[in-house]
Amino acid sequence: MTKYKRELEELEKLLKNELHSTIMEIPEIGSYILSAGGKRLRPLLLFIISKRDGNVPEEAIHAGCAVEYIHTATLLHDDVVDESKMRRGKPTANTIWNNQLCILVGDFLFAKSFNIMTFSLPQEALKIVSRACISLAEGEILQLTKSFDIDTTIDDYYKIIYGKTAALFEASCRTGAIISKREREKLFGDFGKEIGLAFQIRDDILDLTGDPTKTGKPIGNDLKEGKLTLPVILLKERDRKYRELIKRTMLADEIAQERILEIVELCKRKGTIEEASKVVQDHLKRASTILEETEIEEETKMDILTIIEFLAKRDY
Repeated sequence: MTKYKRELEELEKLLKNELHSTIMEIPEIGSYILSAGGKRLRPLLLFIISKRDGNVPEEAIHAGCAVEYIHTATLLHDDVVDESKMRRGKPTANTIWNNQLCILVGDFLFAKSFNIMTFSLPQEALKIVSRACISLAEGEILQLTKSFDIDTTIDDYYKIIYGKTAALFEASCRTGAIISKREREKLFGDFGKEIGLAFQIRDDILDLTGDPTKTGKPIGNDLKEGKLTLPVILLKERDRKYRELIKRTMLADEIAQERILEIVELCKRKGTIEEASKVVQDHLKRASTILEETEIEEETKMDILTIIEFLAKRDY
């Protein structure tokens, strides 16, 4: 968003400067994944909500850096756990360096984020972000335990996506409200949660429908990694024969791409992708309703609505 160009440029400088270490692999790996085309949505929402009297406070820039480091750390860890080869159209860091280094650099980013927050954030915000980190770990662990589990339910799915994605959106928005001393700051957290859920469900839809040149990963990659996402869960609950097809595909010694594409085509034909898309819209509508309840300034509200519009239409 060009309106926040200065703040985003300051964020990029801070992200780079805080990676300083005498151990050269830390800035090398950290810079590699940070430069891979991330949207910086979490810091941007934090900046917008923290803005008062036309200015984004300096502590919001530091909080945005911490939040982005946490997000980046999870990406490094995810790629190791998922044995991923590509992210955002580039080879994953663990394929260039190795799993051990990437896990430890992820740990460095987690530690660095809390070091930054300790010196720049009020205690209440620190508590909220630390709770989000617990949720992140829980979400990722639950996702791992549910890998290749045909009995994964919609309730399981929501627990996973809240933990791995929505919790950090929630914490980012609530932190912005704490920094700007806004009333009813929990509402901003509720808003962030809805945005995060919509973001992840949309991401999971794009795994089935997106252009690989834009998403940076092959069609049906989540299924190949054993992740049952909302459109696939809806399909398996539609008919026993679809459940059996998904089960056979996921439990095969080698997952065939033609079977993956068959499941993707069924999701399209049977309307489960469309159904999941409606769920995304429902979450974004709830986010907009909550935004009205916050009584936020009109200019700030319009900035946030621009992000909601982007999330509704994004194709990468």
